[in-house]
Amino acid sequence: MVKVDPKGEYISKKVPFKTDKAILEPYGASFLLIPVPEKTTEIDVKATIRELKKRAEEKAKEESATEKVNQNKKYQI
Repeated sequence: MVKVDPKGEYISKKVPFKTDKAILEPYGASFLLIPVPEKTTEIDVKATIRELKKRAEEKAKEESATEKVNQNKKYQI
């Protein structure tokens, strides 16, 4: 997690980014800034943590397989 400069010195003034904290994720050759809200929003989820983790892993595998197929298509002649 990073602290966002209130003067916007590290973020272009053209980008409307109003927050005090953000998550900084590597994204290819650059970074992705994800704003973190001051207040969290609670939601009710009927699934267990184990079920949610399993779903997340399955989704990640699907996306990874799709990405590999797309990369292979990109390099085919």
